[in-house]
Amino acid sequence: MKLIRVVILLLTIGALTDLRFPSYGALPDSLALSEFARIMTAFSEDPGHFPGDNFVSNESSYLHVVPTVIELGKRGGVYIGVGTEQNFSYIAATRPEIAFVVDIRRENLLQHLLYKALFTLARDRTSFLMLLFSRHNREVGLALNGLPDKTASVTEVLEYIESSTTADSLFFKQNWRRLSREVGMYGIKDRYDLDRMRYIYRSFYEKQLSITYAETRLGNGLSYPSFKDLMTGTTVEGEFASFLFTEDTFRFVKRLHHRNLIIPVVGNFAGEKTLRAIGSYAEAHDSSISVFYVSNVEYFLINHFYYVFNWYVENVDALPIDEHSLMIRSYLGVESHPKRVGRHLSTSTVHHISTFLESFRQGAYTRSKPIWWRFWPWNSPFWSGGGHSYYHLVIMGDLCP
Repeated sequence: MKLIRVVILLLTIGALTDLRFPSYGALPDSLALSEFARIMTAFSEDPGHFPGDNFVSNESSYLHVVPTVIELGKRGGVYIGVGTEQNFSYIAATRPEIAFVVDIRRENLLQHLLYKALFTLARDRTSFLMLLFSRHNREVGLALNGLPDKTASVTEVLEYIESSTTADSLFFKQNWRRLSREVGMYGIKDRYDLDRMRYIYRSFYEKQLSITYAETRLGNGLSYPSFKDLMTGTTVEGEFASFLFTEDTFRFVKRLHHRNLIIPVVGNFAGEKTLRAIGSYAEAHDSSISVFYVSNVEYFLINHFYYVFNWYVENVDALPIDEHSLMIRSYLGVESHPKRVGRHLSTSTVHHISTFLESFRQGAYTRSKPIWWRFWPWNSPFWSGGGHSYYHLVIMGDLCP
């Protein structure tokens, strides 16, 4: 198996050479669209398969960690994330200089380009939501002062969308024409890609603010959060923290999109190219990774074949980090997590990347020994099944408060 790994590495040296950068100094204040498209393509790997659609997050706890991330982390630097709209909230909270959203699904790249077009065309939070859900004012010629102002809370904005606007198929068609012209400027012209984008956009139109990760009924009495739930989610202290929280948080994400500094990429965390390319880019610009949001991807890596998780760790170890570089994880499972809050479906945690790497070197992530843990709220032991459980990743000693 090691021989196969060596052969693969040798075969990719030529490709990776094209992704090494001379020292450019500080990260760019903006990118030309042509450079944005080049990086998006050059850093991407072959897409993988993921069962079903994944248009919104399934992590109801994702905002719980925001205060800890702000306290332990730092502003600026390079953000790396995975998945859909939850990245915008982490970006708004941590204020990176450039962000990469890495996902094994090409559909995720297409959805983020759709979001990029929506942010570009929207004036504010209200018009963004009206575009996203193809809604228009119920009263023709509605006075401007009838719209939520810049100081409105996220709940007030969402209440306006639900009570004073209506979803309209004509608006859906008109908006799609505008959006398809915009994404064409990003290099998306293939008919299949455009059809997939239209399907994603139609899904938001059809399901509106109640759109969820999946329609599956969960046996534990819980349900996946809707888009509205995710936007009105709070920290553990009860403070709103989504990217629609204030006009300022929305506009920060909008500005990064306007400057072409939120770059979606198709990639595998254990793959040969993407994370290495992002790390090389950060190093070339004398920067480091500020936040690496991995969601629950590690679960799939460690439960595949263990050497796959090793490849992932090698990629993380190659990233330029410092003492402030953080990793955000999410745990989803039928058993309760000791850091679980209430009856949330997920549990989100924050870790120092350096501590994670040190824990790995000390053998904390091996699957050779079973682990016993006492789990809140039942205070009863849980058997990890010989170390194959994802609890190895979320409970070991690198867990931050």
